[in-house]
Amino acid sequence: MVTEESKQDLKVVGNSSCAGGQYRRVKITGECAIAGDVECEKLSCTGDAAIHGNLLTGELSMTGDMQITGDVNTKKIRGKGDLVIDSRICGEEIRFTGNLEVQGDCESGLLEVNGGIQVQGLLSAERLQLRMLGPCQAREIGGGNLDVKRSIGTIWKQWFGQDSQVVLLAEVIEGDVLNLDYTKAGIVRGKDVVIGQGCEIGRVEYWGSLEVHPEASVKEQICLSERA
Repeated sequence: MVTEESKQDLKVVGNSSCAGGQYRRVKITGECAIAGDVECEKLSCTGDAAIHGNLLTGELSMTGDMQITGDVNTKKIRGKGDLVIDSRICGEEIRFTGNLEVQGDCESGLLEVNGGIQVQGLLSAERLQLRMLGPCQAREIGGGNLDVKRSIGTIWKQWFGQDSQVVLLAEVIEGDVLNLDYTKAGIVRGKDVVIGQGCEIGRVEYWGSLEVHPEASVKEQICLSERA
């Protein structure tokens, strides 16, 4: 059994590979492939990294590209670049600039993304702030306060291509306070809902207030007496 006192730091510089394990701090500068699960207090990466297993960490800080084949459980993520998770992610606070891809569910207390996000499962956040620099997609989105807009930046052309359509696609979006721009969804359900410019919504269900931009399309509006 590895005790807290016996945990060592892992430092990788250059191009290398190593085994997973329990560490205190992990710092990668360069390129590294890790075989196996990783458990650590903090993982810092500048460059390219691949973890072939699960990641359990208090904090993930990254600049560059990272792929994780297993589950990710963390308190905090701060990063810039391209993060691909082949399974699911659960975090308390995620702030990311670039492209975030999750093949499973994505759950976070606070989720701030400036760029693009693709979630094949459920995207759940108590507070979501999405500033789109490229195409975004999730099967279902749920949470408390959801704020979705296009970013005023232009660097999305570097990541996603000049002809990309900067919109959010989802089957269902549900929350308490929803402020949506450039969103295409089958169903939007919430207490206080603002459907902004560029939205195409099949049905809006609300039990508080509803505001629809003149340049938005909503096929059906239903006022509920209370939350369904």
